[in-house]
Amino acid sequence: MALAQVAGLAVRSWGDPAPDGPVVLALHGLTSTSAVWADLAGRLDVPVVAPDLPGRGFSVAAAAGPGLAGLAREVVRSVDELGLRRVVVVGHSMGAFLAPLVVEGLGERVVATVLLDGGVAPEPSMLLKPLVVRGVFGVQTRRLVRDFPDVDTYTAVAEGAAAANRPDLQTGFRAWAEAVLRPSGQGFRPNLDARRLVADAVDSLTRAPHLGLLVAAGAPVHLVAAAHGADDTRPAFLSGNAIAAGNRVVPHLTWERVEANHATMLFDPAAAAAVRELLSS
Repeated sequence: MALAQVAGLAVRSWGDPAPDGPVVLALHGLTSTSAVWADLAGRLDVPVVAPDLPGRGFSVAAAAGPGLAGLAREVVRSVDELGLRRVVVVGHSMGAFLAPLVVEGLGERVVATVLLDGGVAPEPSMLLKPLVVRGVFGVQTRRLVRDFPDVDTYTAVAEGAAAANRPDLQTGFRAWAEAVLRPSGQGFRPNLDARRLVADAVDSLTRAPHLGLLVAAGAPVHLVAAAHGADDTRPAFLSGNAIAAGNRVVPHLTWERVEANHATMLFDPAAAAAVRELLSS
């Protein structure tokens, strides 16, 4: 794995992208960094490049316009600088809502898109009203963006009960935490811009989704939905009805559901299998 500055963003890469060869462009979720893609990269024999999105990790101070559109512009600039020409866009959670805007910006360079538990609008709910989302995520970010005595305490707060039934994944979750933390006082503080996180949550969950942009792109689109929400006791973020509505927007969208939650699905082999299948078709 290599970490470099590309067009103002910190970009992790696994493998050596060739300009004319296929490469996965991986877009992380709201409070994550590019480190969450290590498992996916380890399952693939094609290079993976993944930026820390503005407001997160080593890109915490990166300049970007407001909303998902601002994030998309910076991602496209990084792809331009890298000279990538055959891209599979993979996005998780907020990254999946961001993906259609990135696909639009990359145009014919995109050969396929994989959405992981996002991109498709969830079923309407009072909990998805702008003021509610702003309030909920405001509280969550205040719990998250502060000083912590050690890595394990931050990991427990950041991931909650997501890995309660998967002790085998604790090392992976801890690695995600280590990637976002920096020394602060007697402990650690996450490299996260709280205002940016809240604004991006509102944009992702309360604005009209950009899923329809994938119709004009024409490239294959596959959705992997988790069977559970934030942990194994929560209902799925994307219901069958929500996915059916998304299918009406993008008729060529295919999908599957995996026995995982919103976080543990990043350790599931389904995403890598989908990338391999799309590249071989």
